[in-house]
Amino acid sequence: MKDKVLNQFENQSRFIGIIMICLLLITMEANTLMANSQRTTKYSPNKTVPLLLNSKLADSTLATIKVIIWFDNSNLRIDHLSKPPLKNWTWSSKYSQAGNGSRALTISGEGIVNKIQELQVYTWYTIMVPQIAKEGGRIYFDERIPEGLDISAYLNYIQAQPVQWTLSNNLISIAAYEQHLNPSVKVGKDSLNLQVLSRGTARKGETVLAIPVLLEEF
Repeated sequence: MKDKVLNQFENQSRFIGIIMICLLLITMEANTLMANSQRTTKYSPNKTVPLLLNSKLADSTLATIKVIIWFDNSNLRIDHLSKPPLKNWTWSSKYSQAGNGSRALTISGEGIVNKIQELQVYTWYTIMVPQIAKEGGRIYFDERIPEGLDISAYLNYIQAQPVQWTLSNNLISIAAYEQHLNPSVKVGKDSLNLQVLSRGTARKGETVLAIPVLLEEF
């Protein structure tokens, strides 16, 4: 009788031990999957650049990109602009009176791009940002597609934090901050480095991505 009870106790203990091991393995696997999921969620979007065609949220296959460079001194050397980012790139320039009494120079470049060219222009832009800043200039990136876009979904995709927003008729404008973008600007007490505006519907609308802020009319 004593041996029978002992055997039952040992069997129960063995069974409980097996259950505990299984639970432990399940917990470890769940934690691993959760950690991998968090890593994917955190890092995957940051490998993308915050552009419209490559966001996977736009149906458009072509976009118009315009880069605007402003110098308050028109006598600066701009040899580094002699090589455009694309073959079908068009440069134009104009002079205006700056606030300090000198003549300011505005250089604009524009082209129609596909997804691959979009990345090429953006790469060129990121290289030019510190060079232009070193010479006391400012550079602005403007990309437009002929369709309305879900701005909230777009900002969530690129992990940008909304900072300021406005709603007027069918136009939505959200200024945001994305930690990998340069340069940033101060608007009031807020730091922001991109602005997205959209109006209309997916098939009958327009969306613009501006870095760091919108400079031209939309």
